[in-house]
Amino acid sequence: MPEPEAEFESGIFVLNEGNFGSSNSSVSFINEDEQLNTASIFANINGAPLGDTAQSIELHEDLAVIVLNVSNKIEIVNRYTFQSLGTIASNLSNPRYAEVIGDNLYVSNWGDGMDPNDDFVAVFSLSDFSFQQSIPVAEGPEKLLENSGSLYVAHKGGFSFNNIVSIINSATNEVAEEVEVGDLPNSMVANGNDLWVLSSGKPSYADEETPGTLTRIDLTTNNVAESLEFPDSTIHPDNLSLVDNVAYLTINKSVYKYEMGGDLPTVGEFTLEDVSVLYGFEIYENKIYVASPRADFTGNGELLIYDLNDGSLLDKYTTGINPNGIYFN
Repeated sequence: MPEPEAEFESGIFVLNEGNFGSSNSSVSFINEDEQLNTASIFANINGAPLGDTAQSIELHEDLAVIVLNVSNKIEIVNRYTFQSLGTIASNLSNPRYAEVIGDNLYVSNWGDGMDPNDDFVAVFSLSDFSFQQSIPVAEGPEKLLENSGSLYVAHKGGFSFNNIVSIINSATNEVAEEVEVGDLPNSMVANGNDLWVLSSGKPSYADEETPGTLTRIDLTTNNVAESLEFPDSTIHPDNLSLVDNVAYLTINKSVYKYEMGGDLPTVGEFTLEDVSVLYGFEIYENKIYVASPRADFTGNGELLIYDLNDGSLLDKYTTGINPNGIYFN
């Protein structure tokens, strides 16, 4: 039997979460060089729907690990052929993000959104996708990042609010410590011995609205080395990216630039006017990629591509319903 063609080995995956409760999540594949745009590649290749409310994708070696929040499952495929390699459909509860350390797959889970005490990180074997254990953690674990054998977990708080990064020792699979950062940490970037954590702050409907914060954690000590707070409680930044020691972030639809060691930016570089909803944001090879659902969150969304230098629109592609993530293959 011939090997399946590696038709997705060069391009972009756009994860489309679909509509809640509708099981219409999908993955689009876009090749900019050849102007190719292929919809619903998981369903096309595997003859079955992806599932309900796709949350995130983790790319590792030849694997793509797709986390489906409402379906409470994970689909694992070959990232170059998108052929299914297995499904994890147990020991998950409100799964969010995945990360690989060694031979283990770690997945953050909110549990019951109304219960602040049942959140956990599930651990599975990469070799056969079997369940290994569950690590209890503080409320609302979200993004995961591996560094030197430790798993850094940003806790936004689930349906509530939280303000910590917990650190799991992958040798013992126990929480080693918790570091307080700003309210609702939404993105983390490691740079040398530093972990930069961007927190959006509590929104206007919270008990008390709080401003966004950029925190620098020293990875050699796991202590907070620097904490920068935006000057106004109505400023809620998102989407931290790092390019050559320059940090980029978004506030609403505007892109801001932060020079390491300087003051937080007060004026945006430019505004991405064509974006309906800024739902996914990545920087790659001097371009900005934005996943934008429609304003009413129905129908197909768009992938918009901008020049990082001046914010000019370079290209755009139709995606599936409610695109939320962009992944470069």
